[in-house]
Amino acid sequence: MPAISVVVPNWNGAHLLPVCLESLRGQTAQGIEVIVSDDGSTDGSVALLRERYPDVQVVALARNMGFCAAANAGLRASRGEFIALINNDTELDPRCLEELVGAMRADPGVGICAAKMMYYDDPAVVNSAGHACGSDGVVVEIGRGWRDGEWFGQAREVLGACGGGALYRRRMLAEVGLFDPDFIMSFEDADLDWRAQWAGWRARYVPTAVVKHREGASRAIGSRRGVILGIRNSFHIWVKDWPLSSLVRHFPGIWRGWRASAMALVRRGGASLLSAAAAEALAGMPQMLSRRRKARRTRSVPASRFEELLALGERHTRRPPED
Repeated sequence: MPAISVVVPNWNGAHLLPVCLESLRGQTAQGIEVIVSDDGSTDGSVALLRERYPDVQVVALARNMGFCAAANAGLRASRGEFIALINNDTELDPRCLEELVGAMRADPGVGICAAKMMYYDDPAVVNSAGHACGSDGVVVEIGRGWRDGEWFGQAREVLGACGGGALYRRRMLAEVGLFDPDFIMSFEDADLDWRAQWAGWRARYVPTAVVKHREGASRAIGSRRGVILGIRNSFHIWVKDWPLSSLVRHFPGIWRGWRASAMALVRRGGASLLSAAAAEALAGMPQMLSRRRKARRTRSVPASRFEELLALGERHTRRPPED
């Protein structure tokens, strides 16, 4: 049995896969299986994999079903104690997986480890140093767009990890579940962060595990559909994952942040996107409430833990960030 499974979701990424897979071949960690979960690609990705990477297990979906479905298919096919989820538009430092697994093995209470993700074209700029959420209710990539520095070289507790450079403990996933397929893409990793935290698992940022990321090259985050899903899924997280007491306490900050974002989108001509996202959020609310009730069965920490994570997020998103 492999110690580490690496799942690479892929959709029409034949031009991206070689760099990612060659970096996985060069890992110092031992006992690795690599799984590419192909989301109905039409660009020859599967043929490329079978011809040039016969050592890679291919899980091929019959049609495009979205990032969550592809990631879940790969996660279900994995066998390792630790499961890395890596975007196809990344390149890993040779010690990346070894460092992530070492950090997780050192603390059995850690269920998620976040890699230090840097921009591929400017590796001195941070793409993500883990996830944080402040009182405005929005989960963000810590340090996104900031120059690298001493603070980003220190390991620390975080809310969770970007799904493009994360390590998950199999036992944690077995307890809290995989990605919510209704999220399709956008904030699906944040939803998993909160479910893991509620179940008593912690998350750790590992600065020695470096990933270079071509952000946005693997999926259309800025497309019309991507924007709608981003707005809709942020509502889904509030309904599904937030304790009612915290929603009430932080509603003014959530409202101010959401209103500012909504007005900025309207000024850019995105009023129709906003209304479409609101309609989808309302339509999906009964299902999210049902999943909220189901998720409560795994919760083992008090609501005060939620407030601790929000306070941590406030410190991690300041300029400069603080511990």
